[in-house]
Amino acid sequence: MTTLPDGTPASDPDSPVDRDVVVVGGGAAGLSAAVFLARYGLDTLVLARGKSAIRQCAHLENYLGFPGGISPDRFLALGRAQAEHEGATVEADLVETVEFHDRGFAVETQDGRTLVTTYLLAASAYDGDYLEPFDGDLETGDEHGFLVTDAGRTPIEGLYAAGWLTRETVHQAVVNAGDGARAAVSLVRDDLTDRYWPEVGEIYVDWVVDDGRYGGEEWHESVDDWFDREIRPGAPDLDEEALETVRDEMKRAFLDRGVDDAERRRRERRGQRLLLERLDDDVVREYARSLVPDEDTGAGPGATDGLGDADGCEEYGDVDRSDAVAKANDGGDHG
Repeated sequence: MTTLPDGTPASDPDSPVDRDVVVVGGGAAGLSAAVFLARYGLDTLVLARGKSAIRQCAHLENYLGFPGGISPDRFLALGRAQAEHEGATVEADLVETVEFHDRGFAVETQDGRTLVTTYLLAASAYDGDYLEPFDGDLETGDEHGFLVTDAGRTPIEGLYAAGWLTRETVHQAVVNAGDGARAAVSLVRDDLTDRYWPEVGEIYVDWVVDDGRYGGEEWHESVDDWFDREIRPGAPDLDEEALETVRDEMKRAFLDRGVDDAERRRRERRGQRLLLERLDDDVVREYARSLVPDEDTGAGPGATDGLGDADGCEEYGDVDRSDAVAKANDGGDHG
């Protein structure tokens, strides 16, 4: 057992809760939030039929990690793929109304569904009418009605907001993606706080580390000291056995972050394949041809046809060139 949830209200067949989190909006903020929420272990649904602000951009050229830029549609497709890969569900539906429910919120959609969710994360740039029932409780800072939040938290328990809907960000995709991640981390920390106590929730981060970073007798002693000094003082009235259980669960959460070299390479290769699947076939074929030695000229992997430094891929060691060449030669559609 770790501090990640073993079960949630949405996974309980006897619970009226349909989803642990409904994210409203499938742009940079909403999809980024969904990645973090699903990785934590919450049943996460993204409803994305409204207009995405990013489509105002002709070509997204300042998002880190895309040298040369990327089209807004491809960027959103990659975001949806990542959210789904981590376990979230992304559906084309529009939220029309939201009301309080004794287990959180009841969400009515354009397709006629009613969804009960514990948490709601609003990340819609334009379609915010569904929040009108909460106007009296939500804080806005100016005449435009942008929401004031505390790292994504609103004054309403269980309701979070991110992206251009809020005052804490600007109209830039990379900033809004970060804002969505920040709101999701706040939600996760609050969920942990409800399950444990604030000192446990406040330390949550989402990352993996090299295997062996944590563990060993000295590490366990250090964690024991840290737990007694920083975590235990805020605990509710628990007996010693219960406190030891929580400490062991926190240790397990740290230890479970470790990945060995083989697993790291597997994840790197899988990530590249997932990216490759979402590139245009003609670009993949052209690049793959640049990796095959030309029988007449002898030009080999260094020939790039202007598509980048093919030899630069060597340092990663995970590009499956045989797959790329096969895709180049079969002429089929793999996109």
